[in-house]
Amino acid sequence: GGNTNATAEHTLALILSLIRNIPHANYTTHKGNWEKKNIKGFELSNKTLGIVGFGNVAIRLSNLLEGFNMNIQAYSNSLLKRQNKFPKIKNVSFDELISTSDIISLHCKGHPEGESLIDIKHFKKMKSNCIIINTARGNIINENDLNSALNENLISGAAIDVYFQEPAKKNILFNNPKAILTPHIAASTHESQIIVAKMIAEQISDYLLNGNLINTV
Repeated sequence: GGNTNATAEHTLALILSLIRNIPHANYTTHKGNWEKKNIKGFELSNKTLGIVGFGNVAIRLSNLLEGFNMNIQAYSNSLLKRQNKFPKIKNVSFDELISTSDIISLHCKGHPEGESLIDIKHFKKMKSNCIIINTARGNIINENDLNSALNENLISGAAIDVYFQEPAKKNILFNNPKAILTPHIAASTHESQIIVAKMIAEQISDYLLNGNLINTV
């Protein structure tokens, strides 16, 4: 949980960067191309965010987005047991989420055998203006199918922080203008490193003093 807030904030940054075309606007402005009339984005207000998985990061993301006047829905088995704590979050099926969301953000575990949770058949069910964000696990999305979905305008954009193979020295998504790619840095902030270091020290101290084992691997 030490890097929960960092990951949630990076996810939000990726969402805003995609819908407002920030990378392209930055690149062309640095080049001296004043593309004010050519760059038009979207607003988060009244859009539907679909969250796959509802753990610590997803909860924090939903809290950060409260002020954006969004409709937030989630696909999560655990949310059913905690629905009373999150009355504003609509619990939906996976198919409903991918077919009705304007933004899909992944915050779930990958398949233990490495199978993709989302492939071309799922992209075909999404809105053409949908964007998808992955700051969770690299094997959740089939990268080849994602690249095809972007090229074929099945969805409008993607922001990826995690990859099937890391470090990602080569990847089919490289140079796709509809994809924002970051090198697995969602949890990398000065604050999160301090929090995690403190948590580790406290857990070691608790073991040495009291014999308690927490978060053992």
